[in-house]
Amino acid sequence: MIRFTSVLSEARAAPAAPISDLTGEGDVLVLAPHPDDESLAMGGAIAAARQAGRTVHVAVVTDGALSHPNSPSHPGPILAALRRAEVTEAVALLTGGAAAPVWLGYPDQGAPDCEAAFEEAAAVLAPLLPKVTAIWTTWNGDPHPDHQRVWRLARWLARRQGDVRLFGCPVWGRVQEPVCGAGRAGLLRFPTGPYRDLKARAVAAHASQMTALIDDDPDGFRMPPDLAAHFVTSDEIFIPA
Repeated sequence: MIRFTSVLSEARAAPAAPISDLTGEGDVLVLAPHPDDESLAMGGAIAAARQAGRTVHVAVVTDGALSHPNSPSHPGPILAALRRAEVTEAVALLTGGAAAPVWLGYPDQGAPDCEAAFEEAAAVLAPLLPKVTAIWTTWNGDPHPDHQRVWRLARWLARRQGDVRLFGCPVWGRVQEPVCGAGRAGLLRFPTGPYRDLKARAVAAHASQMTALIDDDPDGFRMPPDLAAHFVTSDEIFIPA
C-alpha cells in the first residue's frame, strides 16, 4: 500500500489552475532530472500546453544510467541510449510529434550544481530561452539529489531570464518525506482528466523503469505498478517559486 505525504492532501484541496496560468504567453521549458520525470510529474500539462498552442521544450538533464547499476545486459552507455530512446518516444506522444527532447547528458546523480555548470547548461539551452515564459521542473521538496540540483538550475535560469514563471512539480515528495523547508505556498492542481490516456502511454514508453524489461540486476529500479498508476490517474501538482 502506498503511503502518501501531506502534499497529496494539500493538492486535493488546492485550486485547479487553467493551463494558461501555468504557461504564461510564451514557450514552456521543462527541466527533467531524469528520463521519465517529464511524464510522471507534468505529462498531462505538457500535452495540454501543446494542445493550447504553446511550444514545449523538454530538456532532460541526466542520462538516467544508474537505474540498473549492476545489469550485465545494460551497462551504463547502453542503458543511457535506451533511456534516451524512451524519453524521445514519450515526448513525441505528449507533444503530438512537435518536439524532440534536448539531451543535456549529465551523468545520473551528477546534475549540474554550481555557477559554472549552470552557465554550461544555459549555453546549450540558449536558443530556446528567449521565448520561454514558464519553467517547469521537479520540486525542491523531492528527496533526490538530482531533483534538488535541477530545481536550483531552474531557479537560477528563471532569475536570469527575468519575467518567467517557475513551478516545481513533486515526484518523490508525494511518497517520501519532503525536504525540510521546501515551499508549498500557492500550491495549484492541474486537472489531468482529458490527458490521462495520453499520459499513460508516455509513462509506459519508459519501459526500462516501469516493467521488468531489464531483469538481470537485483538492485535495479522498477516503479511499483500502483505508484505508476497513481501518477497517471491523479492530478498534477504545481508549486510556484
